[in-house]
Amino acid sequence: MDRLSVVQSHLSRETPPPPPPRPRAVIVTGCRTPFVKAYGDLLDVDALGLGVAAVGGLLRAAKLDPRHVDHIVWGNVIQQSNAPNLAKEIALDLALPSAVTGHSVSMACASGLCAVLSAVQMIESGMAETVVAGGSDSMSCAQLPFDRHVTQALALYGQNRLSTFQFFQKAGWPWSWMPTPPSIAERTTQKTMGLHCDEMAEALGATRREQDDYAMASHRKAAAAAPSQIFEGEVVPVGKVQKDNLLRGTQDPSKVYALRPVFRDASQGGTVTAANATPLTDGGAAVLVMSEDKAKALGYPTDIGVRACAYTGIQATPTLLLAPALGIHLCLQRAGGLSLADIDYFEFHEAFAGQVVATLKCLASEELSAKYLGPGRSALGVIPHEKVNIYGGSLAYGHPFAATGGRIVTNAARVLRTKKARYVLVFYYTPLSRPCVCPCISVVLFFSASPCTTSSRLQN
Repeated sequence: MDRLSVVQSHLSRETPPPPPPRPRAVIVTGCRTPFVKAYGDLLDVDALGLGVAAVGGLLRAAKLDPRHVDHIVWGNVIQQSNAPNLAKEIALDLALPSAVTGHSVSMACASGLCAVLSAVQMIESGMAETVVAGGSDSMSCAQLPFDRHVTQALALYGQNRLSTFQFFQKAGWPWSWMPTPPSIAERTTQKTMGLHCDEMAEALGATRREQDDYAMASHRKAAAAAPSQIFEGEVVPVGKVQKDNLLRGTQDPSKVYALRPVFRDASQGGTVTAANATPLTDGGAAVLVMSEDKAKALGYPTDIGVRACAYTGIQATPTLLLAPALGIHLCLQRAGGLSLADIDYFEFHEAFAGQVVATLKCLASEELSAKYLGPGRSALGVIPHEKVNIYGGSLAYGHPFAATGGRIVTNAARVLRTKKARYVLVFYYTPLSRPCVCPCISVVLFFSASPCTTSSRLQN
């Protein structure tokens, strides 16, 4: 065949059809367990039990036939050795159809938010139509490991490779076998998250008074929202435990201002106290994510989707918890070049008041943005406090690590619907160590509401 014939044969071929449009993922609804102080009301409920309660409650609240569930994505930080894949274990304990698959994710405190984002990506890539995403953690049921020399000695002794004398030589005497408690510290710096927050707050000029005032405002917002019906059906009971137990509706400012710093003495710059940081918390939260077509077919709302997202990282010292400031820049660019002024409301994770106050200061200051976010990085502007966490945040509700992401996504959807807003920006930092890691990584999600119908079986 000559060259002309080859060219003619190619030109005569039919043009392949364009690929089908990418499915759009929508946030339907969410449920969670009560968030309670660790070593308290949920002392005997582990992360699996909390996950079962959250997912089971979600399916009941949404009136969803489990046969429609394709997959579960579950976040977890304090992992259980007997349940390495909590997602599938939840499906098994709830007796969901055997076809329901699941995988678990762990990205420190952002694990739950990453699970939701993973669900969105699965749906928009065509891998699933209905995904339950979320996370759970129980500090009360954290397993304490033996030191490595003890576990190795036990393994070798069990294989008859050590005599009794050699076993004790390697393992040491029994009184030295006490397990090492987990440390909420960054592995490479060996500093706790609270100490890192202290240092960052000092570097960016977040004062003790500003942190205390911010924390008390978070509690006031949550307490003001509690009597309304907007949270109805969100919190599902776990046994006899039916409500959160960390909210402090009324606080005496003079007592809050007088508390001693926890991680550094006030004379050394310490500003983080028990009142402006989240306590160790147990809980679980789940979010229902569907393709738009599936949600329409089943009568669920299709108004809320993820318009953009960003992962960003930053150096550990002195800005371990400042990565969200970078993430907001990137996420706004990916959302079409929007500005802070375009955003109706903001949902910020509040592990420490100092982290939020310092981030807001950095975003508003040309000097701080250039110094800590990099040369040429300009300030984005001032975020009004009345637009931040309008129903309260983690400082008021608590922070059960992987469960917080699901609570925040559920709340972002609530804000969009109740306020008839168009845009909500969610940001979350995750310092990577045990259980919370370095360098700091942030996850920023940009939720948007469309004029699609919101009428659904959820309202029946």
